[in-house]
Amino acid sequence: MVQGEKRSGADGIGYATLLVRVNRFFLALRNALLRGLTALWMALTRLLPPAVMVPPTLAVARLVWWFYPRLRRIALTNLELCFGDELPLRERYRIARRSLEHLALTALEFMCFAHWPHEKVRSLALKVTGWDHFEEALTQGKGVMVLGMHFGNWEFSGAFIPLSGVGLAAVGKEQVDDYFSALAFAIREKMQIENIPRAHRFSSSIVRALRQNKVLGLLADQNGGQDGCFVPFFGIPASTVRGPAALALKFGTPMMVVVARRLAPFAFEFIVKPPLKLELPDDSEAAEEAILTAMNAAYEAVIREEPEQWLWIHQRFKTRPQGEESLY
Repeated sequence: MVQGEKRSGADGIGYATLLVRVNRFFLALRNALLRGLTALWMALTRLLPPAVMVPPTLAVARLVWWFYPRLRRIALTNLELCFGDELPLRERYRIARRSLEHLALTALEFMCFAHWPHEKVRSLALKVTGWDHFEEALTQGKGVMVLGMHFGNWEFSGAFIPLSGVGLAAVGKEQVDDYFSALAFAIREKMQIENIPRAHRFSSSIVRALRQNKVLGLLADQNGGQDGCFVPFFGIPASTVRGPAALALKFGTPMMVVVARRLAPFAFEFIVKPPLKLELPDDSEAAEEAILTAMNAAYEAVIREEPEQWLWIHQRFKTRPQGEESLY
């Protein structure tokens, strides 16, 4: 060894570099396993009836619950933050477990959409509530902003709208793994949804959809990151995406929460909530906060009705105000 040369870690590889490589390996392994499981499940949905696919799908969800403690910890932390002493610990555990099962069912149902005819997908709505809110809002000619949420089956809540003859453009977040982004966008396109990748809030596709009096679908119930606006959610300041408020202020588009509440596997109640009632101050920042506060309150009301159907494994309160410690 040349004098003065130092070895760090195994075979001269620095510890930090080695750790990065190990993390990348396990991430690649996880993605490969997820891709393989997804491909297997999609193949099985073509061969087996839904009733046969439900038990193994729920079994996978239960395995994830027991062998992926990080997700379990996030869900239970969220439930404690949102409900505190309102719910006993046993009930919070039950809700967290059932939430993961609902997520697994959503994935299974969405895979079936890939090869089912439109009418079969649409027939999963055993009950439709509040459709008149849609029709009335569309008469204003400003489009409609659907505030979707990760509740029940959010993919079905999006698909039901265009399959019922109403044009829908949905703003979608691309996944870390391009395989899953491409798969999701392809199935949504088959459901006659116009895909708009998440970009600038006033992208030409979004503006065009509203000016054509279409329905614009947004999932706005997750962490808004450093660019978000802090408004209450279950009484806790939560970073919330600004896009819905910006669009409402610019275009005067009515906003309403839409969900597909699961009644049973492959059976839903499609629900359109009344448009948000907004009394906006003249100040633009205060108006933005008022809109987002009303939106979060509407989301919270839906979650409180049936908390097990919401996605509790997401770090909704990850971004904190400056100087505040992490809640996770």
